[in-house]
Amino acid sequence: MSLRSVFARQLLAARTDKGETQAQVAEAIGISVRWYQQLEKGAFLPGSATMLRLLLYLDIDIQIFRKEVGLGEQIPVHPR
Repeated sequence: MSLRSVFARQLLAARTDKGETQAQVAEAIGISVRWYQQLEKGAFLPGSATMLRLLLYLDIDIQIFRKEVGLGEQIPVHPR
């Protein structure tokens, strides 16, 4: 499964689980509603900063996301 389609599916699921509209998510992370709609449809992938903001805002588990797109081993977590 492609990164775009996995990301789009996870955006939709996480947004609906959180009970928010597309407009609420877009406003919260600082993008247009139209751009968010395109991301949720799988038309595009966001840049890394926007992707990270979406993952964090929607509480999408990065480890599960990586596994679903076939990126292999877990991301090492280094204490600060």
